[in-house]
Amino acid sequence: MRWEMPVLSTNHKCAVSLDFPVLNCVPTSICAQVCYAAQGRQYYRKSIVKSLAVARLIDLDPERVARKMVDEAAGHTVRIAGSGDSLPHHKSLFDEVSRLGGSTWGFTRRIDTHQAIPSFMFSIDASSPSPVMEYVRDQVPVARRAYLRRPEDLPSPIEVAVTFPVHGHLTPYTKVTPVHETDCPAGRKRVEGCLGCRRCW
Repeated sequence: MRWEMPVLSTNHKCAVSLDFPVLNCVPTSICAQVCYAAQGRQYYRKSIVKSLAVARLIDLDPERVARKMVDEAAGHTVRIAGSGDSLPHHKSLFDEVSRLGGSTWGFTRRIDTHQAIPSFMFSIDASSPSPVMEYVRDQVPVARRAYLRRPEDLPSPIEVAVTFPVHGHLTPYTKVTPVHETDCPAGRKRVEGCLGCRRCW
């Protein structure tokens, strides 16, 4: 990874995103089963290497990475994280992006990350452990809660703002996952990508 290479990635759903390595994750059993980073292009060696390299660049010089993010995003809000998860110390990076006139939005499954960055959505699923569910119930506003759902899963046991029917190259379950009123409209193809919705940011 060299500084002249782009730090952001692009896809049709989220427009631009910053990808972190899966080493940052604290996956539930369901999340590990359907992980986006384990299928499709994010599973390619170059994508994995890039996510590791980007994490290293952030540790080396977060201000420089923030400037690159704002320049590369070209006015788009950056999705955090396309793969992997943020760590609590990444807050300084996102604060610098904001200071430079950029913006970010994202999700986490980590309690420590959410405590540092409470604007992020907290993602849960049917296999989320009790301490996580208790934290979300007690500390995360409903508007900041997301639920990942497979076809065999019941609706979220607690109120959430958005439900994501599992969709991926190897897990195309959207059509067989029961419809719920909180379903992500982009996941259900009712809008064209996240930019047409903004429920999560």
